[in-house]
Amino acid sequence: MPDAQSSDLERRDRGVAAARQSIARGQALFDSKPIAIAGVSGLNDDLGVALIQGTCTSCHNTPNAGNHSVPLPLNIGLADASRRTPDMPLYTLPNTTTGATVQTTDPGRALITGKWKDIGRFKGPTLRALAPRAPYFHNGFAKDLDAVVQFYDDRFGIGFTTEERQDLVAFLKAL
Repeated sequence: MPDAQSSDLERRDRGVAAARQSIARGQALFDSKPIAIAGVSGLNDDLGVALIQGTCTSCHNTPNAGNHSVPLPLNIGLADASRRTPDMPLYTLPNTTTGATVQTTDPGRALITGKWKDIGRFKGPTLRALAPRAPYFHNGFAKDLDAVVQFYDDRFGIGFTTEERQDLVAFLKAL
């Protein structure tokens, strides 16, 4: 009959193996799960392409760090007025040339460049050592990594299963 200590070690080893498998599945999703990237200012409009078939690595493309390999501020919709919470400001910005207006919680890169096209664009942070940096996104929109994955799932209609979300979160925590 095995002693209690060896049973505890076996359970721990099975737990470690399961965690590693989840991280590996999460990395595979990050690297290869198809995402229809549309409506991203700084990407679709700058490239003149309405739809890009990509993956998470289309934007987070520095190996083993998840950073952008080139400066590429993007507007993925985080500062849209529709995502405003009561503690956020709301700016109404007019385009003096066209008369168009946009409402945003954060003008983003436009504060630096003064360009209309840069409203709501931000440079994404590196994903390395992401886990301890909650809340996430420049405005604290996501309280945890599950909320980050849910945002991208909702924004791009990815269709993650519950297990895929859990595996992707496990991978992000491991970076």
